[in-house]
Amino acid sequence: MRLKILFTTICVMGLSFQIYAQDLSITKQLKLNQANQEQNIVGTVKGYDSRKYTIKVKGKQTLTVDMKSDDVYFNVYSPYKDEKKDDAFFVSKGEGKHFKSALLKNGMYIIRVYLKDEEAKNDIKRIFEIHVGLK
Repeated sequence: MRLKILFTTICVMGLSFQIYAQDLSITKQLKLNQANQEQNIVGTVKGYDSRKYTIKVKGKQTLTVDMKSDDVYFNVYSPYKDEKKDDAFFVSKGEGKHFKSALLKNGMYIIRVYLKDEEAKNDIKRIFEIHVGLK
């Protein structure tokens, strides 16, 4: 009987760890069109979770991203890149809180919002505001 309880406890603990270790990121598509080419986003990010925003870009459009919050960063990924495997072409943690570039490729770009390592490690929750523009 004790062995059965011990086994059940270990299984439940293992399941709990797997659920906790999952990436709990949320992805939303931004719809910027002719009538609405700018958008302010207010959200929260906690621990190692992230917020991902996809935006459809036609070649030669200019994408602008401004982070208005401290201790929150963003990366920008090209279309057809996997943000878990490929490097971002803009990393605000090292390049600043403002991004502006004419984009050459058509497709879905990803803006990933996340906390700096120290705050993520301590499971801190932050409110952020980010401004995204497409022209």
